[in-house]
Amino acid sequence: MRTPTAPLWGTLEFKAYYLAYLIVVPNMMYTMYKASLPSRPEYKDYEHELSPGWMLGRMVDLSDGQWDVFRSNLPAFAAAMLAFVVMNRVVRMTVAKRAFEAMQRNPMSVRGALPNLWFPGVFATIFIWVLSGTSALFILGLTAGNYVLAKKLGGRRVAPMVFWTYNLAVLFLNEYCDGYEFAKIAPALAWMDEHRGILRRWDVTFNITMLRMMSFALDYHWSVLHRGDAQVSAPATEKERVEKSCFSEDYCFANYWAYLLYPPLYLTGPIITFNDFIWQMRFPSPTLTGRSTVTYGLRLVASVLLMELILHTVYAVAISKLGQWDTYSAYEISLFGYMRLSFIWLKLLVIWRFARFWAMADGLETVENMRRCMSNNYSLQQFWRDWHCSYNKWLVRYLYIPLGGRKTATWNTFVVFTFVALWHDLTMRLLQWAWIIALLFLPEGLATWYFGRPRWASRPYFRFLCSLGGALNIIAMMIANLVGFGDAGVDKMLEKIFSRSGAAFLVFTYFLLNIHLQVMFEWREHQYRKEFAEHAAENPGVELDTRGKPATSPGVPGRRSESPLRQRPAAASADQSAPLATREHME
Repeated sequence: MRTPTAPLWGTLEFKAYYLAYLIVVPNMMYTMYKASLPSRPEYKDYEHELSPGWMLGRMVDLSDGQWDVFRSNLPAFAAAMLAFVVMNRVVRMTVAKRAFEAMQRNPMSVRGALPNLWFPGVFATIFIWVLSGTSALFILGLTAGNYVLAKKLGGRRVAPMVFWTYNLAVLFLNEYCDGYEFAKIAPALAWMDEHRGILRRWDVTFNITMLRMMSFALDYHWSVLHRGDAQVSAPATEKERVEKSCFSEDYCFANYWAYLLYPPLYLTGPIITFNDFIWQMRFPSPTLTGRSTVTYGLRLVASVLLMELILHTVYAVAISKLGQWDTYSAYEISLFGYMRLSFIWLKLLVIWRFARFWAMADGLETVENMRRCMSNNYSLQQFWRDWHCSYNKWLVRYLYIPLGGRKTATWNTFVVFTFVALWHDLTMRLLQWAWIIALLFLPEGLATWYFGRPRWASRPYFRFLCSLGGALNIIAMMIANLVGFGDAGVDKMLEKIFSRSGAAFLVFTYFLLNIHLQVMFEWREHQYRKEFAEHAAENPGVELDTRGKPATSPGVPGRRSESPLRQRPAAASADQSAPLATREHME
């Protein structure tokens, strides 16, 4: 581990940065609020997208369909999840108590269908029938087909290709047939189309189920290939739970069904692998406590209230959907673009935290999908490691590494992001977004390979050099994500920002981004100082002074830690590292 640098928080340089924050951030907030006032002439053009609110006497922007559906059904979802958690715990303590206690005494003695999964399986079946009605038959048929293929072909060389072909075909057919219709299968079944449940478009959320189907199939395939390995102890870490195969009898349909439709995670994730799920049913995660669950619930409530405050004060979503930018300045347009992306980040944060909270309440530990704030990223690699983290890990395990990992990264990254785009939606705009993101990995990879050499890190101007590149990265990532996830008029938005009239604004923004990056760098270094101090405390050969910095600079044994000012060069990464998630983050 390298010696940490001295803290910069109290320097004159950073005091100037604090002043910039005190001036710029409130101005950004006020400008967006002012541009959303009813007195603006544009207000009448998007007023129909707004709904009656309950904060500050203002309307609320519910023009995003996904958030509107989630928000309006939040009480019902919460009640259903509360009922599941309470009943599941009661069943464990009463009906399945004896079998569950036997498995706790000797978790390895129970094979096949686990006793603490029969109720989640039954509840999930009822839950799916209420949500999807007769469409549950399609879900059962498609998932059963994947199960049969996995059990028949597991361990054979052609198995992964068959699994991928089947599941990709399912995605394409679901999209092409709009969730299918019984009337088209047989006219006598037309009456079943009238009973499709609350969530008629079940195929929209089936993309998440498809990831679990692939996880089961490939985990079983690899377990057959390594069947000689004996399972004699509980996995000690999340990484071991993911990679260590379960008993062959554990890959049964009852466990498979309960895993696919586990109620708290069914609609949105976070995504958990089959191996991890089953191991946690045997050995509950020791890191999960009642206190951590309650704390996480309070953070969820705070996130919801923040979202409500934003949607009552800034109408970025409705204005972006309108796509009329002629009367807005380059500064206002850029702020609405930034807030549109921030809304997407916060929306997904709330949805995923809601699901993860109820899984935690039930005793299941899953990955935090949003590990770092969207506004605290300057590296494309770090951004995609921390955005939808569970999906990122799924891609690494089931797609990136099987395709060759780092050895084939040049073309492998394009394949991964093409799948990501097609998995989200079968549109050309998302394909363009995916290919732009994949292309952006190339200059970042080249820059980190060249400037990641030790001689550069010792230069006093190195962190300023890094911020110059990081600011370009941030601008490029915002453009790419606006293309992929923006609304109407993105081309006009970008045209006005990058016009001659917006040149002065761009230069000033680039300067401010460099200030923001210096604070990001120092925050990561602050985190590293604490990690270094803890590590040094466990190694008595290293003495620390009052700042937590070693009095000398001896080599510290243990895991090598990278500087927050640069990324690990691709050529120096382990073979199981990836543009989407390095081995260090997987661990």
